[in-house]
Amino acid sequence: MKFGRIKRQHGRVGGLDKILDTIVKDCPHVTRIVPGRIKVRRGKTPASFKIQYPTPAGLKCLYTGTGTVQEVFLICSDQEQTQAWLMEQEIAIP
Repeated sequence: MKFGRIKRQHGRVGGLDKILDTIVKDCPHVTRIVPGRIKVRRGKTPASFKIQYPTPAGLKCLYTGTGTVQEVFLICSDQEQTQAWLMEQEIAIP
């Protein structure tokens, strides 16, 4: 199921949709976003978006919400420029 440039087949953690919509709309380097699996975890931490590591197609990121963690894959043309943009916009934390 594809609607636009964000794959909508899988569920998403609360609060993640707003971040993904901002990235896909405003970042010129990201061509597609694929949300991955959701893992349940203990503890209550504030929501955060972290860049985990580069992949052959782009970047693997983690979105941490209250009691959950979701993988997010950003398909991009330039990994370094995308990472710099995410930091400049204060979307991703180091």
